Amino acid sequence: MAERWEHQRERGARWAMLLLFWIARRLGRRRTRLFLYPITAYFLLTARAPRAASRDYLRRVLPHAPGWREVARHFFTFAAVSLDRIFWLIGSGQQPEVIAHRPDEVYRAEHSGGCLILVAHYGSFEVRQDPKSTQHEVPLRIVMDRAHGRMFTQLLERTKPEVARSVIDASQSGPSLMLEIKQALDGGAMVGLMADRVRAGERAVTVDFLGGKARLPAAPWILAGVLGVPVVIGFGIYRGGRHYDACFELLAERVQLPRAGREAAIQAYAQRYAERLEHYVREAPYNWHNFYDFWS
Repeated sequence: MAERWEHQRERGARWAMLLLFWIARRLGRRRTRLFLYPITAYFLLTARAPRAASRDYLRRVLPHAPGWREVARHFFTFAAVSLDRIFWLIGSGQQPEVIAHRPDEVYRAEHSGGCLILVAHYGSFEVRQDPKSTQHEVPLRIVMDRAHGRMFTQLLERTKPEVARSVIDASQSGPSLMLEIKQALDGGAMVGLMADRVRAGERAVTVDFLGGKARLPAAPWILAGVLGVPVVIGFGIYRGGRHYDACFELLAERVQLPRAGREAAIQAYAQRYAERLEHYVREAPYNWHNFYDFWS
């Protein structure tokens, strides 16, 4: 089974990513997507641990035992979404089409003077680059581990330096990270957090997810409770071709963490997030992009 996600190095080399970026700019999305087939075949044959993790995940969400075809589709979807990240960086009308689903209560939360948006390694959070999926009058700050996603960070700095400067580095110390998030929220920004992976040594809670026990970070709920901001969830779901759905829900107007029963309250909020994530995962299972033993 695949190792912990922090120990997985970005497969491929910097030159390969830059080559794909160069090809994408010159050939366009349709022709560049042809490269996804040999790329998928390569990883399907060589990535033993992610292949085992994919099969374990798929057996939880599919009505039948997954075979090579299903695992290949899972890998291909990940490759397609990864390629589209490049086209959102390039811009120039080559981005995929996005349909946004944003209820009124989400709009109000985003304009309330600071809110958290919880996302996951599911689909593509890059749909935030599309004008139909986000509210550009509200600043957006993303919390991302620059060291773990070094290749993408380098591309971001090269193509969208203003976006790169707005990234909040998740690898900094806990107090520094919390201070920078608080400053962003106090400035009325939306702050995007990945809420499905636990870093080594990070405080976590156990939830029921896809028929097993999984660990989720407690930090988003502690942050929301301390800072008193709304919590929204958002997923950019790949539907095939060039189509995405940007789905947003208000998970909590305010996170209440009473002194008595605080741990139970954190676990309840995390479980609610897991239930909504499971809802979307079952609807579009190949969008799941955690290729390690999520239930270990």
